[in-house]
Amino acid sequence: MQNFVFDVDGTLIDSEKMYMLSMQRALAASGRQFDYDQLSPTFGTTGKIALQEIGIPDNEIDGLLDTWQTYTKDTYDTMRVYPGITSALAQLHENPRLKTAIVTSKAAPEYQRDLVENFPLDQYMDDHVTADEVERGKPAPDSLFAIIHKMKLDPTQTIYVGDTIYDLQAAHTAGLAFALATWGGPKDQKLIRDSEEVLDKPHDLLNLI
Repeated sequence: MQNFVFDVDGTLIDSEKMYMLSMQRALAASGRQFDYDQLSPTFGTTGKIALQEIGIPDNEIDGLLDTWQTYTKDTYDTMRVYPGITSALAQLHENPRLKTAIVTSKAAPEYQRDLVENFPLDQYMDDHVTADEVERGKPAPDSLFAIIHKMKLDPTQTIYVGDTIYDLQAAHTAGLAFALATWGGPKDQKLIRDSEEVLDKPHDLLNLI
């Protein structure tokens, strides 16, 4: 492979608790009680799609998104870069034959906060696409089509690295191979079977070159 495109949450950065705990709190503030395990399957898609999946009416979503975003400030310190990620990305980026990019469900302000300011992984990327640059978030393939067009990538030499079914579905619909990052926790067996590559640790990425 010559082109490595990365998801962020659950792949490069361990952020599930930050998003899910703040989501749970925002829902509780609106009078809705959800267990953590009821919410965690929505991790990896956009906030809007996550709220739709648990049955929130469309006319309440914008307000809940604002509340959710406010509460993430209280859980932000639970985030961290997965061990080995920085080193693996640096080695990929140093190779002049390779291109690296990020396609994420984060909006642009979150990307700036998380990938530029607090966890400076953007320095290892040639480009990126955020959720607010496309009409539909994952599992729709729009953001992957956008990065392919933006960087003029050959899809046959491009692999998307992610950790959820949403990432796999987006990759396959876009005609890309998918590499499953398993370092964030146990994965569903079907997700493992349907992935072209299964990565146990970040440095396994170097074996795909």
